[in-house]
Amino acid sequence: MKEENTAIRCLVVDDEMPARQAICRQIEKHCPHFQVIQTASSASEAYRLILELTPDVVFLDIQMPNESGLELLDRFENRNFYVVFCTTYHEYAVEALRRRAFDYLLKPVDEEDLKACAKKITHKLRVQDENEESVAPGGKRVELITSGQRFFVRHADILYVEASGSYSTFYLAKGKRITVSRNLKRIEEMLGDPIFCRVHNSFLVRLASVQSFSHRNGTLHLQDGKEVPIAVRKKELVRKKLVQLMIQVHEEEPIHLAAEEEMTLS
Repeated sequence: MKEENTAIRCLVVDDEMPARQAICRQIEKHCPHFQVIQTASSASEAYRLILELTPDVVFLDIQMPNESGLELLDRFENRNFYVVFCTTYHEYAVEALRRRAFDYLLKPVDEEDLKACAKKITHKLRVQDENEESVAPGGKRVELITSGQRFFVRHADILYVEASGSYSTFYLAKGKRITVSRNLKRIEEMLGDPIFCRVHNSFLVRLASVQSFSHRNGTLHLQDGKEVPIAVRKKELVRKKLVQLMIQVHEEEPIHLAAEEEMTLS
């Protein structure tokens, strides 16, 4: 999901430096909304950078020493980035399709082919943004991709998101869980909804799912019984956001301030 002024973040992977430089120059010249955030000279380096930087698009060579681009993709059970293969060889097209590649460009990459590819990716991301913005807050949906499946999850069904390194697990109503290969910062950007609050380095919480807040203990109690810690520096921010939420929904849901140190949403 990308707003109009937000760059689409790209990783370029190729074992040959001239090839990396060539595609970077072409992206810079012909793809105004794309930003190359890093390059990699091997599949192992690319794997590390993908987990660390969570790019939106990976421009990927196929034939590389030790591990091919196809083998690199096989390492991702949960893939949440677009793959554009850039290769000299025609014969890998079928394998690329099997691995859900977004596009397949032949080297030397044709300027018009690259522009068309970038336009399709940009359109796909922009349309998704527009669709979400047309829905009232809380009624939005987020697209989650995991194990080759796509889930369209309503924001209102998300209780909280817990991070573990470069992976994040969505905890949904009725006990369902979905894990994606995105860090919590990127998840927060994807959701882009003020109803969610980053209460801790490892937790993003939908405020409406909070049942009670213990300022003294620094914890939130959620609808599913989960107790979520609040970072010390976040306590006052969380308290203010919950008070604001109570004011907004006061006429719809009775909310009681149990004590100065604890507030309960019922």
